[in-house]
Amino acid sequence: MTISSITDDVASELRRQFPGQVFDESDSSYKSLQDSYWSGNQKALKPRCFFQPHSAQDLARAVALCARSRCPFGVKSGGHGHFAGQSCLDGGVQLDLAKLNTISIDRSKGTVLVGAGSTWGSVYTKLQKEGLIAVGGRAFDVGVGGFLVGGGLSFYAARRGWAINHVRSFEVVLSNGSVVTASQESEPILFKALRGGGSNFGIITAFELETYPYRGMWGGRRFIESVHAKQAIDAYAGFVQKLEANPKGHTIIIFTYDEGPLQLLQYLVHTEPVEDLPVFDDLRKVPATESSLGMTDYSTLASNIANLQDFNGDRAAIATLTFRLDKELLEFAFNVFVQEAAPVSPHIRGTMEFHAIPRTLSPAGNVFGLDDIKEPLISFLLIFSTKLERYNAEVIAIQKRIIGRVKDEALKRNRYHPFLFANYAGEWQDVIGSYGDANVKFLSEVAKVYDPEKVFQSLHLGSFKLSHAIQNTKLEEDSPLHASLL
Repeated sequence: MTISSITDDVASELRRQFPGQVFDESDSSYKSLQDSYWSGNQKALKPRCFFQPHSAQDLARAVALCARSRCPFGVKSGGHGHFAGQSCLDGGVQLDLAKLNTISIDRSKGTVLVGAGSTWGSVYTKLQKEGLIAVGGRAFDVGVGGFLVGGGLSFYAARRGWAINHVRSFEVVLSNGSVVTASQESEPILFKALRGGGSNFGIITAFELETYPYRGMWGGRRFIESVHAKQAIDAYAGFVQKLEANPKGHTIIIFTYDEGPLQLLQYLVHTEPVEDLPVFDDLRKVPATESSLGMTDYSTLASNIANLQDFNGDRAAIATLTFRLDKELLEFAFNVFVQEAAPVSPHIRGTMEFHAIPRTLSPAGNVFGLDDIKEPLISFLLIFSTKLERYNAEVIAIQKRIIGRVKDEALKRNRYHPFLFANYAGEWQDVIGSYGDANVKFLSEVAKVYDPEKVFQSLHLGSFKLSHAIQNTKLEEDSPLHASLL
């Protein structure tokens, strides 16, 4: 049978088992589901059908059917992935988790159970009313699932570390159609692998998240003319150096050609409702043309960032690089960005950002390979977008040039770090491999146990795959870990 006929059969069977939950091109809902993705690169893809499970058991039956039939499938949480195929696909079955959007607070446990189809905006709206917060995304419309699977960088990054490390348990659908709970007590090996291992073992349908008391925040954004770029970079570097002593603070610096000439933006956040603290003084001394600083809340700040990231369906491309904090290297990266991004086609918009990598409070609890880091790390982020598909190749080429030049300089200064932050990585970057050989081997052995038929390597091709990392890592066929897991 051809892939097309296999997919047709699976779509028909899903429609028989789940009437009202399957949508193909003959359904009025199909186009709106196709348009629900953030990036135009994903909007352009045409699945054979969309399937919206209403429970983990619904999803489990669909995954088992796809696995038995060898039918390709995609998985969408919030749909904020940028490259074609990251959470959508052409021709196969698209599993859309939008209906798995439960948000259930358990004060006795200090947790909230969040469905993988929820957005952070919906989570914050409910939690803030209860005087609670979770360590989650900084953009209101980002899906919970994709953000956490990638690691997750929040306003609480310096204070509480990676968002994924605040997941107490995962509800997971495996390739054989079973549903398991992974926690420190149940399926502990899978639990660790899911803390950074991405979509290589199953589909997470719900996250049990730690909650914390919440009283509000202070912060906002400031617009700065490009003539003040060096002062802004120096202030940013100084602030990041102070985070160990002042972990309740957070800042982002953004350089963008979004609307004409180069413009700078600062995001300043204090995760307690205390205003005008001295730790922000140098950042605030940079002259601003506009400022929204003041008492606020998490959801307002997250809405602000979501509005900034609204590309209206443009084809977005993202790439990243990690290096140790170095003021001169930050300035070098800025100069390279201006040299490469300023003269490009008017059909391409370029943005560069610096983000402090979250504190690794319990490095052994995830697989990022950041166990021995003693100094601040910076995720250097590039976001380029275009309305027209014919510029996609040029966008990637520009990003690769910028990344290459900054990497060479970081290596020369002995400031380079191989870690790649999955939420900010490009399709061409080996995220899993960047965690180091030991973690690749660990993840490989976990996959042998939980996905022995390699369903999530061969049928679900979205996001960053373990199989690509394995190609660059020497693995032993029978390791002690594999034997112990069995």
